[in-house]
Amino acid sequence: MTEHEDGEGSGSPPGGARQRGMIAARTGLKVGGNYARYLSRRATGADRDEARADLHTRNAEDLFTELSKLRGTALKMAQGLSMEPGMLPGQFADILSKAQYEVPAMGPALVHRLVAQAFGMPPQEAFAAFDLTAMAAASLGQVHRARLHDGTDVVVKVQYPNVRESVDSDLKMVRALAGRFVDLHLLDPYVEEVRERMMEETDYINEGRNIEQFAARYANSSIVTPRWVEARTTERVLTMTHVDGQHLKAFLATEPSRERRNHFGQLLWDTVHEQVASDHLSVHADPHPGNFLFREDGTLGLLDFGCIKVFPRAFRDHLLGLYRARMAGDTAAQKRAYEALDMLPADLDGEERTYLMEILDAFGGMIQSLYEQDMYDFSTGELLSRFQDIMPRLTGREAFQHRRPVGSHHFVFVNRLLVGLFSMMTQLGARVDVRHARRCLEQVRPDSLMPVG
Repeated sequence: MTEHEDGEGSGSPPGGARQRGMIAARTGLKVGGNYARYLSRRATGADRDEARADLHTRNAEDLFTELSKLRGTALKMAQGLSMEPGMLPGQFADILSKAQYEVPAMGPALVHRLVAQAFGMPPQEAFAAFDLTAMAAASLGQVHRARLHDGTDVVVKVQYPNVRESVDSDLKMVRALAGRFVDLHLLDPYVEEVRERMMEETDYINEGRNIEQFAARYANSSIVTPRWVEARTTERVLTMTHVDGQHLKAFLATEPSRERRNHFGQLLWDTVHEQVASDHLSVHADPHPGNFLFREDGTLGLLDFGCIKVFPRAFRDHLLGLYRARMAGDTAAQKRAYEALDMLPADLDGEERTYLMEILDAFGGMIQSLYEQDMYDFSTGELLSRFQDIMPRLTGREAFQHRRPVGSHHFVFVNRLLVGLFSMMTQLGARVDVRHARRCLEQVRPDSLMPVG
């Protein structure tokens, strides 16, 4: 049986670059058709705002439908875009957020075959019980409830076919698209950074090791992580102990009290800062809502350890040095940190330097505002408002004139971490005590700072 003989809705993504390219091209045609429909409605006198909202909704639905077929890197991008406040119209954020929870699953026959291939025996022999219907499906794989022969309840993550093989072809498409906006030779380090993390994320043995490391470092009376079942794990099938709880969407649907939202927001806020400041130099770099569980007993479940970013010490220390310089109002130290982090390249002309300094100062002020008082209230919407004020300068004509990415390639996952954290905190509407976070960030004071390299 081939990967596409498993029945309609089997969920096997196309693996070849040509097939995936055709789907991407078809998406472009659909978007073009939607835009033509929008212009037609405007020409007939339709309400401009209604027509624009309809355009955004159709484009977002078509984009999600096609990216769900591709999965892999393409759907990971949709996850990221859905968390970018102010980056896309609200219709896109709402629809693309389904990439966190509602990806179409593979059919039972295909799952049966993949698990049997992984273990050399059918799932009903490898496990005492195995549910062939997925409990959830995401961008790289889907998870199934199962039980080991010793009675332990587990979750088994099964990777979609072709995902690992499609990483390079997907990134080539992304690179080609980005080439319309930035100089390609400057983009390559960032593309390679994404490629390295994606290759790690599609190696489930690597993820199993990450699970154990994070359990040893961060699991405590407030944070719960699964544990790896090494004997039932291969590169493309991962078995781990089951952790129950509600994802953010389901948790918020219960209309939790402000006290409970503050409680979970505090746990989330503190654990991220503890990771950033740790001597382990590694952070959970996939902080979208599908990877956290809000548990009845008040503990926070942390899931999915495929994407772990390990920072060079010099980069992390310069980054925290920049934070301290902002808090102290030390502009000379800020400039040194910007240069060390490749945020102010030496070959910038005067206009580019002025533009970048204004952007950096705006972002720095936004981050700094989170730590200036002992408490910060994410329910006010102030953070989102400030971000939206900055966005026109990042996406408008002025930004197009400065066709170069700036900042070390390590910022790819710093930005992802910050956007995911701020998005979840805003959705929770949590009010948090920032003093522990400040202590974490201030405790890292190296004797000397080496170049990032």
